[in-house]
Amino acid sequence: MPTEDLDTESPVAGNGATNGHSPRPAPLPPARGNTSMKPAMIVLGLAVGILLLFGVMAVLSGRQPTTSTTSTPAVRVKGTSLLAVPAASALKPIERPDTPPGNIVNALTVPVGAVARGHTDNTTSAGQYDEQMRFTVGASQDAVVTFYRAELAAKGWKIESVGPATDKPGSVEVLAEKAGDDGWYWEAGAIASPTTFPSGGPATAETTPFTLRLFQVSDET
Repeated sequence: MPTEDLDTESPVAGNGATNGHSPRPAPLPPARGNTSMKPAMIVLGLAVGILLLFGVMAVLSGRQPTTSTTSTPAVRVKGTSLLAVPAASALKPIERPDTPPGNIVNALTVPVGAVARGHTDNTTSAGQYDEQMRFTVGASQDAVVTFYRAELAAKGWKIESVGPATDKPGSVEVLAEKAGDDGWYWEAGAIASPTTFPSGGPATAETTPFTLRLFQVSDET
């Protein structure tokens, strides 16, 4: 029997066979260089930045404006042991819209530690604005009088008189005048009553009631 020689190559049928030789492999496509991701990352970064910018602008546009408040430090008044602070907050019960005007209210102070004891409206009987706040403070009558003589003068008030208060025995009034931004003149009267001491308490536990009165000067005066 004839034997088959396994070492002899058999021709491959089909288009790939050429002259009895094995076909050459198809050429590989040319290698491409590595594609850089930098342009894509730059575009993505810009997009994210724009989104963040619009987000911040939206938040800011929807935010309500805030009012910054600055606390005013207390100032020691020469000739006394008292410290002065703006009186605007203490005078709220006798303030009305634009009355007294801002430059009048802002030119008034009260001693640190003063306690409000009530207010009185004399406007009806006076025919023009006339109201007062009552306070007490742990200081002597002389200290309260000295306090208002110094503070009213320092805040631009013209001191008109310092002396006994009308119809208030033992009390001393510091009376001052100042032009208001509303076109009217205003008078402030700081009336210091006699100092009191608690029964059986230490001599240093002195308390002085005082009244801060504001009134609009009449055209007839």
